[in-house]
Amino acid sequence: MLSRLLRHPVTLIVGVVVALFVIYEISVRFFAYTADAYVMSDIVVISSQIEGPVSKLAVQNNQTVAANQLLFEIERTPFALKVQEAQASLAQAQANLGLAQDEVNAAKANIASAQAIQANAQEQLNRIKTLSGEGFSPEAQLDVATRDVATAGANVSSTQAQLAVATQRVTVANAAIGSTQAELARAEYDLSKTVVAAPEAGRITPFTTRLGDYLRPGTEVLAIITDRRRRVVANMNERHLERIRIGQRVLLTLGNDPWQLHLGRVSGIAAGVARSPHNPEIVPYVEPTTDWVRLPRRFPIEIELDDWPAGVGLFNGADARVLIWF
Repeated sequence: MLSRLLRHPVTLIVGVVVALFVIYEISVRFFAYTADAYVMSDIVVISSQIEGPVSKLAVQNNQTVAANQLLFEIERTPFALKVQEAQASLAQAQANLGLAQDEVNAAKANIASAQAIQANAQEQLNRIKTLSGEGFSPEAQLDVATRDVATAGANVSSTQAQLAVATQRVTVANAAIGSTQAELARAEYDLSKTVVAAPEAGRITPFTTRLGDYLRPGTEVLAIITDRRRRVVANMNERHLERIRIGQRVLLTLGNDPWQLHLGRVSGIAAGVARSPHNPEIVPYVEPTTDWVRLPRRFPIEIELDDWPAGVGLFNGADARVLIWF
């Protein structure tokens, strides 16, 4: 049999290829392997929230930092001046409110006085009318009393209008205080953002920002690689997705520790990938070609090690190899 196959090498090659294909198709029903995997952890990108030149740079490339450790500062003088300006505006608005409230009190007092004069004039008119009806008061006195009542009524109306105006001024002053308080809060907030600290511990990635560089809101200054959620991300062939489950056991090696096997578990399975690199970056995109060969679609699978090996550093992006059995 063997000698017959050797006399027909094409048949032998085709047979070997078919046998290997059958073995492969059977094997993928029991395990999945990929060398397209890498180490990952959470990365915090530090951006400027205000604009201005960098006045202090307190860290260097690859430096280890603790939570709340100073990273850099932006020139604070313009923002401190804005705080002082807002404080002065608030003080002026509060003084204007005090004046408006004094005007309200004065207007209320004027109303009380005008109403008292009006009441007195009305009583005088009533007495003169009574005397005039009995023939004891001349017509001229009645005319004067009537005029005094009308004048007193006009004075009451005038003082009530003054009260309305003063009350409106209080409303305007309160609105001005609210506006200046908001301006002060914004100025104080901007001033606080001139000092930027590390939100959590980690290592500084290489960055290009230097002392004196002018930053604008949203400018990415540096990034911190944290130890949070250490994991391996494996881009797995789509044919395996139906058999991969959360919690499945995984055997893997790390690129910076290649001869040591590590155990882990599947902790996450991507629900989808972008079909184009131009899609929003929030959806992962896995390049479908390698060395000019079109590959099947691959989906990111997150794997957590049972215990990160002592003495093995965390290097984001380092290669890994993953074997999952079903």
